[in-house]
Amino acid sequence: MKKIILILLILLTSGCKDYKEINDFAIISGIILDYNNNQYEMISELLINEKDTKIEVIKTNGKTIDECLSKISKLSNKDIFISHLKTLLLTENIINNKINIYDYFLRSSKSKMNFYVYIIDSEIKDKIFNINKNESMSSYIQKMMTYNDKIYSTSTSLKFIELVYKNLEPGLEPIYPNLILTNNEKSKKIELNNLSFFINNEKITLTNEQSLYYNMLINNIEKSILNLTCDNNNYTLLINDVKTEKNYNKDTNILTLKININSNVNNYECKYNLETKNGINKLNSISNNEIKTKINEVINISKKYNYDFIGLQNYTIKHKDNIKLNDIKINILVNNEINSIGEIRK
Repeated sequence: MKKIILILLILLTSGCKDYKEINDFAIISGIILDYNNNQYEMISELLINEKDTKIEVIKTNGKTIDECLSKISKLSNKDIFISHLKTLLLTENIINNKINIYDYFLRSSKSKMNFYVYIIDSEIKDKIFNINKNESMSSYIQKMMTYNDKIYSTSTSLKFIELVYKNLEPGLEPIYPNLILTNNEKSKKIELNNLSFFINNEKITLTNEQSLYYNMLINNIEKSILNLTCDNNNYTLLINDVKTEKNYNKDTNILTLKININSNVNNYECKYNLETKNGINKLNSISNNEIKTKINEVINISKKYNYDFIGLQNYTIKHKDNIKLNDIKINILVNNEINSIGEIRK
């Protein structure tokens, strides 16, 4: 018994020479990366306390990401801690110049690679982390994306490790969520914009509607709202569930996309009587045709720029057919099932 007590006392009273207090670290929650004149420009959001209620913004530059981070360590007089990194914001300069930002985060033992990536215009890079010094903008951005995923699905979260995968996987190319700044009365506000990709230094941005249907194609919708038309009138479908199934026929080069939707009708201004089976069937038919048309628009954008952000070619490659994107024939089947007629205006 005395030996056990002695061991406990030794453990409790002895220190660990490698132990450091949290205040000894510069905890980085967000990074903005730009590239100009053959060097990186880094703007970092540092957490001063554990509750993310006080932050410090430090701007550095260097020929490598390591050099930028080392300068942060010197300026803050603390060791760098990037395991808490939540957001990495890349300017269009990084994307257009094909700057390799991946090596550092892939080889660094301190990087968890589960942070989220966004793109921004370089003109707003100095403003984003300075909007509110009493709140972590990185946390705020992630709250916006979480809310979007649950309600609208007009953007898509992109983890760093997913971005690496899309850059390496054949027949699959990245599309990025956008952040912009808008004027909100007398102040600036961060806003989650639509999805974009880049072709020959040209930025192609999907509309709200196209971004939503893109998410439908990749099975990335929890809930959303579709605004549709019937005989020059309007109605709304509240989407509860979407499941898209793919099936590829190598002999005919036909990729069939079967999209099953469960929805409720809301704000209905059409002439069909939804109290009858014929009325429901007619509205379902109209919905299926319009959704099919909108999905075709997104696929045609991908084919127009020969940029497969949907991953259609990737699916055919996995089925042992290395066919070109524009040679893939698409067959779309939409099955919308209305579960409730909701609010009807007459």
